[in-house]
Amino acid sequence: MNTLKASFKVIGMYCISCKPIVERQLKDEKGVKSIKFDYMTDSIIIEFDPSVLTREEIKNSLDKSGYKFIRLAGRGF
Repeated sequence: MNTLKASFKVIGMYCISCKPIVERQLKDEKGVKSIKFDYMTDSIIIEFDPSVLTREEIKNSLDKSGYKFIRLAGRGF
């Protein structure tokens, strides 16, 4: 199975307590393999199966968490 990575800047993610909110939003998304958080750059990298889930579907799901997500070009895209 091939996986891809999608990187997003997270507006409003300031500390480790934000992590469970984002993870909870993605936990039911089939095709998400891993989520890595980088608090220094306020970003996340999501590894996913593109045959199950698209980058746009990931962003739409993330937007429901209450944070604003901006796709980062050149970092997993």
